Amino acid sequence: MKVESICIVGGGSAGWMSAALLAKQFPDIEIALVESDKKPTIGVGESTLGHFNRYLLHMELEDEDWMPHCNATYKTSIAFRNFKHGKGERFQYPFGGLAYQEPYRTDIQRFYELQILHPELYPDDEFARFWNPSTLLTEQQKIAKTGIDGMMWDHNNDSAYHFDAELFGIYLKEHHCQRVQHVVGHVDHVVKTEDGYIKAIVTAEGSYIEADMYIDCTGFKSLLLEGFMGSEWESFKDVLFNDRAVATQIPYKNRETEMDTYTDCDAQSAGWVWNIPLWNRVGTGYVYSSDYINECEAEQEFREYLSERYSPEIAQNAEMRHIKIKHGKHKEAWVKNVVGIGLSYGFLEPLESTGLMTTHENILFFANALGRRNGLLTDVDRKSFNFTVDKVLENMKLFVAQHYYLTQRQDNKYWRDVTNIELGHGEWRLGTEYSTLQSKQEYYNLLDRATNKFYDGDTFGGLLYISAGQGYRPISQWDFKVRCKNVPMHYGQVTSTHEWYQKEKQRLLDIIEDMPTHYEYLKDRIYGEETVD
Repeated sequence: MKVESICIVGGGSAGWMSAALLAKQFPDIEIALVESDKKPTIGVGESTLGHFNRYLLHMELEDEDWMPHCNATYKTSIAFRNFKHGKGERFQYPFGGLAYQEPYRTDIQRFYELQILHPELYPDDEFARFWNPSTLLTEQQKIAKTGIDGMMWDHNNDSAYHFDAELFGIYLKEHHCQRVQHVVGHVDHVVKTEDGYIKAIVTAEGSYIEADMYIDCTGFKSLLLEGFMGSEWESFKDVLFNDRAVATQIPYKNRETEMDTYTDCDAQSAGWVWNIPLWNRVGTGYVYSSDYINECEAEQEFREYLSERYSPEIAQNAEMRHIKIKHGKHKEAWVKNVVGIGLSYGFLEPLESTGLMTTHENILFFANALGRRNGLLTDVDRKSFNFTVDKVLENMKLFVAQHYYLTQRQDNKYWRDVTNIELGHGEWRLGTEYSTLQSKQEYYNLLDRATNKFYDGDTFGGLLYISAGQGYRPISQWDFKVRCKNVPMHYGQVTSTHEWYQKEKQRLLDIIEDMPTHYEYLKDRIYGEETVD
């Protein structure tokens, strides 16, 4: 099939992100977008991962172009509080590469040897600071535009964003979709060919739109992909328990001190609370499992949390929004001439900021397929696309599940149950799309093995930070003593690393002290003095 026209059904961030990218990359393809004026957007996805930068690069968007329109701020890490023991501990999952520097950071095991030698100086949360010194930037609420000696930090690649996804869709619509035909209407039915392809969509208002390809951006409803094409839904409920959320917006008391550079995730009795600092407010919500608490109990627990973190007055006056989470995926994201983008294809609970992942990743994969042979699409493109997007979402599902699976919390039934989930059936790949793991058995083997080569850091991916933060140690004190006994110089190497790291950490903290805060950086470079209220 030679694609000369595309119809996108559904607006919001998914629809307009798809329209903007396709309009930019394929100027000769006719593009229409149909959206109802009656359907509110979901409003999820205010926190992103570094993958989002690929979309911005393809759109050739600079931060100064779009961030002021979306109340955007930077994000350099994800913090997890109360996930290990439920006693106030917090660890970071920072972005950026591991700082692998001979002769001191020689292998992943070295940190655990330091932890055995000096437990008071190397608690579990020190792992991120040791292997990724940009963690120090994050914890001090600082932003570096240029690199820092001794820190594997690249602002363009190692920063993600917090932003209002609905406003981002509006920005793209107004600034990058001028040639997109915009149709306001509600899709009533479709006209199909004899072999089951959609020939045209028909709106209740009387519009009749024909296209070669159709993109479903109708959210959880999945009007085209599931409704008209019958792609089967596969739930993730057996692995991801949380299926509800209650959310609100909190005003700043002091933006300069409250505007973190990380998404703060705080574990609760049956789930966790997110705190996302935008330029104009903090977005916060409680993601929980309805199998363990009901809606009223969740809202009450959330208000108690807000009262403690912010103030009793804010907690009392907060306007709550209750959301049902449908996490899972459709068996096929691309059926005949229909492609699901965003929530219409699949969704994970938002612990790893995956709300927009099935939007920017799926549309980039589709655009890549469309551009390979100048708009010619055949069955190989469809099957390749379906394999790729399925693999990405399955990988992330397992990665999110591991945050719970590795917890040491045993204080109630919810936290005991999440440590007994079944991580998979048959073959799957762990963590990232670059992983070489082929089965769940290999996951346990890797988790239990002390890694002695740096390249294993790529195999582990973010699991390094999650397992370390949860206190899952791949070596024991006995292992360390045996190694030092067999290799006498090994103890001296660990001692040298300790002395070097303590000096290096202080050197970096001294540099960071003179850098602008997150708020100051945004005010000066993105928003300008006149926007500060």
